[in-house]
Amino acid sequence: MTLEELYHSHNARLVGRLTAYSRDYYTAEDAVQLAFLKAMRNPDFADMPERAAAAWLYMTAKNVLVDDKRKLSRLVALAADYDAPGVEPNADDTLIVQELLHKLSPEQRQLVTLRYMSGLNATEIGQALSIPAVTVRTRLRAVIRQLRDHLHLPN
Repeated sequence: MTLEELYHSHNARLVGRLTAYSRDYYTAEDAVQLAFLKAMRNPDFADMPERAAAAWLYMTAKNVLVDDKRKLSRLVALAADYDAPGVEPNADDTLIVQELLHKLSPEQRQLVTLRYMSGLNATEIGQALSIPAVTVRTRLRAVIRQLRDHLHLPN
C-alpha cells in the first residue's frame, strides 16, 4: 500500500483517535501530518504491512503530541505564577500560550522558541543568532516581563 493510499484510508481515523487523546482537533491533525512526513523520510516504512504502518503512524503522532505537551509545559511554567500550587497545563493553557506567542514580535517568538521549546541555553542561542549571550538573557527577561504583564502576573 502506498503512503497516499494509507493517508486516504487512515488519516481521518488517526486524527479522530488523537483528537480524543489531545482534546484538540487541530493539534491532532498537525501531529498526524508530522507522522506522515516522518513516514516519507523513513526508508523502512514502505516495506511495512498496512496494520504495522498504521500502528507506526499512530505511535509517531502520539509521540509528537507528548513531546509538544512537554515543551508546552515548560512554556506554561514560564508564564504561570510559580507560587500557585498545582498548576497543570491544560487545553486552556495551550490556547493562552498560543495567544501570547502571537503577541510577540517574530524575533521575540524565536528567542522563546529556542529557549523553552528547543531547550537551548543563552550561549547556544547567542551563537545561533550571532549575538552575545548577555543580550539573549536581557531580551528573554524582557519577553518574560511582557508575557507576565499580558497575564497580569507579578514581576
